[in-house]
Amino acid sequence: MGKLLHALIVLVAVAGYYYSELLQHHVLAPVARSLQMDMRLPTPSPVGSPYDAAACAAAASAHLTDVLPVQGFHVLCIRKTTHDTVQGLAYKEGLATAAPLPFETALDLGALRAELESLLQIALPSSDIEKKYKQRWAFFSARGDRLWQLSQIHAASIVYVFEGGQFIWPGIRVGHKRTVPNLHGLGDVVLETLAMTPLVFSVEEFLRDDEIDVILDLSMEHLAPSGVTLQDGDAGKPATEWRTSTTYFLPSHRHALVEGIDKRVEDLVKVPISHQEDVQVLRYEETQKYDHHTDYFPVESYQNSPDVVESIHHGYKNRMITVFWYMSDVASGGHTIFPRAGGLPQPDSMKDCTKGLKVAPKKRKVVVFYSMLANGVNDPMSLHGGCPVLDGIKYSGNKWVWNKPRY
Repeated sequence: MGKLLHALIVLVAVAGYYYSELLQHHVLAPVARSLQMDMRLPTPSPVGSPYDAAACAAAASAHLTDVLPVQGFHVLCIRKTTHDTVQGLAYKEGLATAAPLPFETALDLGALRAELESLLQIALPSSDIEKKYKQRWAFFSARGDRLWQLSQIHAASIVYVFEGGQFIWPGIRVGHKRTVPNLHGLGDVVLETLAMTPLVFSVEEFLRDDEIDVILDLSMEHLAPSGVTLQDGDAGKPATEWRTSTTYFLPSHRHALVEGIDKRVEDLVKVPISHQEDVQVLRYEETQKYDHHTDYFPVESYQNSPDVVESIHHGYKNRMITVFWYMSDVASGGHTIFPRAGGLPQPDSMKDCTKGLKVAPKKRKVVVFYSMLANGVNDPMSLHGGCPVLDGIKYSGNKWVWNKPRY
């Protein structure tokens, strides 16, 4: 019996030894190694740790300008932290030369908006008219997609803020070119900056010859002397005092190709089709012209026309973009002129075609210019005109895009 007890004690001791070895090599050692590896992993940024300014500057550089501040436009570097906050740097008015402003808020869209309103000094509606009609400022991706949700915002990394609530391509500098991809029925196009003040771009080969043929075929028999919307003090004056072309508003539904161009315009300017007017087809024969004017409706000039004032929401609804189509080559004359380009003063004569930016008509080309600043305010620098045709016939089209849906 004693020998049996001794054998059992020895067996238990041996089993205990092997069990401890197994525990040491196959359980405890791997855990220790794992803990050591975890110690070597980078630790999350603590709350309040600043966004890497160098990384932000590198990522944001393609979106910033060193020419002039852009009122109502701001560029954000933004990220979600591991501590459930949103953190970033803001370039106020899109200026590369200004120091970026740091921000960090709770992971909440309302908190982010409140922080940016304070940081960027975004003016909020105050009067009853503003509260009723002024658009809310908005976030967009650098591609022009509206960002509605916080998850979209911090996932975008680089975010645009527009105080006017609508997307506008940053001009960056004169001569800057960017590719806008996948336009309906066309593919990629190159958008070139022609002026920063006012903001003017051009796109070559935006229209196809078959589309131009359809547009002109549908319009020729309907062309009639062009009209103008008379401002206060101009009652009774003939439109020919300013404008001598013939024109026709071509309903898009008359042909699928025209509807396709509407979609292409939407793809280019990143503002919905619902904001577009039907294209205004124009014919300028020799000597015909359109004196300098703006395409928006200045509310202060229509105080005697309450119906106009109400239709433009007391100035908060207006033409924002003109996409001007060239549908013929012109041997001489017929330029589109921006007499205040580059910050020039108001011209003495609204008929002067000698000063400013002049764009020659070129078939299939479009000029894109903005009548509204990024903060939603009308831009008087967008004054422009159609210089007299000297030789040939100029066929063109106005595609106006508003900052709000048309109806």
